[in-house]
Amino acid sequence: MIKKTILLLIFSVILTSCVPYKQLEELGIINTRGVDVTENNRVETTIIAYQFDAQNPQITTSITGVGKTIKGARENAGYNTNFELSPGQIRLELYGKETAEEGILEYLSTLVRDARVSDTMLVAISNITANEVLTVGQEELNTDVGQIIQSLIEKEVREYSIPKTSLQNFLHIEADIGQDPVAPIIGLRNNKPAIVGIGAFSNDKLVGELHIDQAFLINTFLTNVKGTPMEVSLPREPFLDFIFNNETNSMQPDKLEDKEHLTILVRISKGKGDITLKNIDDLHFEANVHLEVDLYETSELLGVKNEKIAAILEEEIEKEFMRQYDELLAKLQEMDSDPLGFGGIYRTKKKGERLTDTEWREKYPNITVDFNVNVDLMHYGTIQ
Repeated sequence: MIKKTILLLIFSVILTSCVPYKQLEELGIINTRGVDVTENNRVETTIIAYQFDAQNPQITTSITGVGKTIKGARENAGYNTNFELSPGQIRLELYGKETAEEGILEYLSTLVRDARVSDTMLVAISNITANEVLTVGQEELNTDVGQIIQSLIEKEVREYSIPKTSLQNFLHIEADIGQDPVAPIIGLRNNKPAIVGIGAFSNDKLVGELHIDQAFLINTFLTNVKGTPMEVSLPREPFLDFIFNNETNSMQPDKLEDKEHLTILVRISKGKGDITLKNIDDLHFEANVHLEVDLYETSELLGVKNEKIAAILEEEIEKEFMRQYDELLAKLQEMDSDPLGFGGIYRTKKKGERLTDTEWREKYPNITVDFNVNVDLMHYGTIQ
């Protein structure tokens, strides 16, 4: 028994010594990758990589390469550095606008086939080229621009302002007949990266851009939202009797009655939407949304001390959200994008042959939806 144990230890040492390894100082660990397709249909990849070089104070560097494939472009980028580029830590894949409009499934499939790439990797779109967002942002911030973009996206996801945007989520929704994915759009503001909108897809192709607030409207049907801050613009007229005049500090109709809107800042403490198919022949749906709202701030000093003003606020917020949902649906139908998943609900009710993507694309522009929003104002007071 002792001899067998000794032999086992010897073989373990021998086999371990045969495992290839790389010194960390020899590697460039890819953290972020941008993908653009050039005019001659070649792939340009912009890489943000960690480099562990004691002689260089900059821990991240940007490298660009061109090839016929993603891996070929990465190999080409490797000619520009003395580090061996390793994709094992990619946390963000950023696609240029024109590339996303042509379709990104082939690039996502490459990532899925790489066992080193995590399913939680983030997917995002740029409103210009991915190269410009990453290189300009890297130069301006003089730090890891990829990490900055990741933090921006993760913050909005935590606040439920935008839907989850991981590789796994995107591919799961894209493969599901009757629903389309969305992804955050990254642009530059003062040469610094920022989330400037939300990209709507039809299958894997980018077909349009939505306002960032519309991402929240979509998210209410994808998950239980909570803790989401939001500015809401309401008609001012219903609140005239409750607006304080700052000069006299008394409640009276404000003299500036020509102002049309009152802006409030609310926090959606809880929110959830559900969709039902009311008439399959007429493609008539009903979408119900329930929101619990805390009032944090108003653009003018507003007295909120009784149930009457609270009821007015709830009613006006409901009307505004219903207007926004109607506007969102019209825009999505025009784009031929269905992130709310009406097609998936229709598919579960449809009898006979399985629903095809082509069939739903033909039906989607003709659906009608009754949006009903119920708002409960949970916390309020005398707000300014």
